Amino acid sequence: MPVPTLIFLHALGMSAATWRPVRERLGGIASVAIDLPGFGAAADKGSGDVAEMMDAVRAVVAQIGTCVLVGHSMGGKIATLIAADAGPAVAGVVLVAASPPSPEPMDEARRQAMIDWFADGQISDADAAAFVDANCAGRLPSPLRDQAIAEVRRSRPAAWTGWLTRGSREDWAVRVGTLPMPALIVAGAEDGDLGEAAQRRLNLPHYTAGRVEAVADAAHLMPLEQPDRLAALIVDHLKAIDRS
Repeated sequence: MPVPTLIFLHALGMSAATWRPVRERLGGIASVAIDLPGFGAAADKGSGDVAEMMDAVRAVVAQIGTCVLVGHSMGGKIATLIAADAGPAVAGVVLVAASPPSPEPMDEARRQAMIDWFADGQISDADAAAFVDANCAGRLPSPLRDQAIAEVRRSRPAAWTGWLTRGSREDWAVRVGTLPMPALIVAGAEDGDLGEAAQRRLNLPHYTAGRVEAVADAAHLMPLEQPDRLAALIVDHLKAIDRS
């Protein structure tokens, strides 16, 4: 089997740059990170729809060929959906605090508060900082925290609110069914809605060759909180794929 390229998909409010700390620790393994529509360098377009994001990822998979999809939160849902329809091009999957194919569990008052942050067309620095801090087990070092806050503020309002009102609620579970490729499902030990229990309940049943790993001292923004541990898990998963 050709050596697969890692394709990294980011979370709501983040960007391809969120994956830099992890990618720097992969020892030269081939990888690319995508800015999904509405975020990062693609913030000039996008409405938070699942199909729209899938189209963006399909184009990259078609160019690269054999790949392993690594999806964080929102990007995790997209990774599973692409794995379900891309055939043998997807050799494996890594899900990090991943939103499931079914509607994402979320406290509705918190969902509405997050929507309201963009009511005036631009989230404030204080609200972006509150979002970042609430999704970490501890305060990030200043450079990483500042980067994450800036990425949240860069988000396209239509994409942010579209994901919360539509994309995260879309139910693709039946269409996905059960998938055969090896899947590493990583949960932050201090994550709330998408912690280990949710990953076992909502994502693991879709993978016959799936396993769950919980990472200590991490909540939801694991690529920034625990890049060393996450990179090591990804490398081990690639080795397991090569042996399979």
